[in-house]
Amino acid sequence: MSDQPESLYGHQPEPTRPPAPGLLDQIGGVFTAPVDLFQRLSKAPSWGWALGLLIVFALVITLVWGLKVDVDEMLRPILERNPQIQASQIDMIIEMQKKFLLPFSILGALFGTAAAMALVALFYWLIGKALPKGEAPSYSQALSAAVVPALVKLPQMLLIVVICLVRPIGGLTPDKIAPTSLGYFLHTESIKLQAFFYTLDLFYLAEAVLTYFALRHLVRMKTAGALLCVLLPMAFGIGLRVIGAK
Repeated sequence: MSDQPESLYGHQPEPTRPPAPGLLDQIGGVFTAPVDLFQRLSKAPSWGWALGLLIVFALVITLVWGLKVDVDEMLRPILERNPQIQASQIDMIIEMQKKFLLPFSILGALFGTAAAMALVALFYWLIGKALPKGEAPSYSQALSAAVVPALVKLPQMLLIVVICLVRPIGGLTPDKIAPTSLGYFLHTESIKLQAFFYTLDLFYLAEAVLTYFALRHLVRMKTAGALLCVLLPMAFGIGLRVIGAK
């Protein structure tokens, strides 16, 4: 005899859906038990609070960095290396950038973070439907897999905020402030090679590993699909940063 009570019509009720892990569970889980966390999220996807926290941190970094950065020191070397920009135009461009840098950075933090996560999740969802290990994933599962692994970067984001508050940062961009990347310790004359060194960041690599586990256990994706979803965006992101380095 079944232990579950029967309904008035003789049918067993639907099993109770397990509660979704809360924000604190998600933060602790990515550092202590990621596989267990992602298996729980597969049954009850949750991403809203995690995304909200990431947006708040991105906004705080943008504000403290935007108020401390030396825009002239950041942009002048880049502009001077550009043969298409005349020397007489450089000061005007820098003054214009000083006015618009912070407002546009705030907009990017508020809306760019969410838009990027949504697009990444769409990519995961499409690959997950094409290469599922079992049942095809939902978009909510894919979005959880895109957002929750990024929580591993919270210590780095907090470190960037603290460094911006306690010491001058000159013309450094946020990705070059914290001592978490190879580029922070190794310096080379090649601008593009230096940009590549900065992409070799401890927290960036940790997020990639956690994303793989999320795709395997949350989205329930095959190994080939999970590797494709991790390595292709990583190669694309690193390539853009290296190619765009000036």
